[in-house]
Amino acid sequence: MRFSTPVWVYALVYFLSIARLPFAIIPYLSKIGLLRLIGNWLQRHWDDYYLQAVRIVGDFLNVIVTVACFYLTPTWMQIPALRVLFLLALMAEIIRLVTEKGVMLISAGWQCMPHREIANWLAKRSLAKVMPAYCAYYALGDEERLAKVLLKLRTFAAGNERAAQILSYVHAFRIIPETVGLRCGQVRDVARGEIFIHARWTNQPGLLIGIALRRSPWLFDPRNLQRPFYYRTQANRLMTLTVFENAALSPWYAIYQFGHEVKSARYDAFYRILSGVGIHAETLVQEDGTYAFESLAVFLKIIRPKRTLRYLWTDEEVLLALKRPEQISLPSALEIAVRYTYPLSYVEEILRPKIQSARENASRTT
Repeated sequence: MRFSTPVWVYALVYFLSIARLPFAIIPYLSKIGLLRLIGNWLQRHWDDYYLQAVRIVGDFLNVIVTVACFYLTPTWMQIPALRVLFLLALMAEIIRLVTEKGVMLISAGWQCMPHREIANWLAKRSLAKVMPAYCAYYALGDEERLAKVLLKLRTFAAGNERAAQILSYVHAFRIIPETVGLRCGQVRDVARGEIFIHARWTNQPGLLIGIALRRSPWLFDPRNLQRPFYYRTQANRLMTLTVFENAALSPWYAIYQFGHEVKSARYDAFYRILSGVGIHAETLVQEDGTYAFESLAVFLKIIRPKRTLRYLWTDEEVLLALKRPEQISLPSALEIAVRYTYPLSYVEEILRPKIQSARENASRTT
């Protein structure tokens, strides 16, 4: 069996994620402790930029503390195999910090620069020819930038069948206030094919491209992934492979995704091991398309979720809810897509005709 390059890259990420486990102990225990003490506050502010900055500082301090704990323990130092494994873990953690946190810091710095003012300044001094692509893009307004990024995505997809399928579900970007976190939670409108972003992200078109690839609603189409599904052990791997497959479109985002998965892929292994011994700790993606915050802590009853929603609706469940014509008039395709978190194209092509047929059959038998 032949494996593509993205699969091999993901396999490497998976290996590094397991290898760096010694450096995951202190951060995870700290996180669990904070969740126990201030769980509700932490859930509300987890995406805040200042908290992300604190986490980056904590990651670098964690390396220092973990290395000190290991090398100041004589028993561990005397075992060659442990020394080799720890050096491997340290290498994996350094790779993660450089590729994930390093790219995040560079990205944050680039986003904060006054690019529109710089582009206009260059244009007024007839220097636009020095950096024509820069000036052409950054002189635009936010909505014009988004339109240009979408055009680039569609142009690329025209020559790439796989990318075309995934990007066909992305119809627009929607700018959301900075006060709304977008690292997790509600990050897209599945029905309308809109990807939520912050205005400052338009300063980095590569970030928009990477997010469009990763957060495309294509996974919510049952033709691509059976519903209901899990995030950690199903959706995350497919989204990550999508980014790796199209790394040429956004190299910086692919590098960031590599580092992020070095941190996160361990969850996939952890949940699979637990499931193998009969412990089902992972929760399904919820009916609004979100994933429960720190589901392992919820499973261990360390914290309570902010809200409890059912898992994603299946076609059969939607059919049961809407097939009786005397109960409710048949909603529009968009109304069904919004209510049950489906891409609109799937509802128009498959689900609504199926419901309509079931209702007609029900009418004839009554």
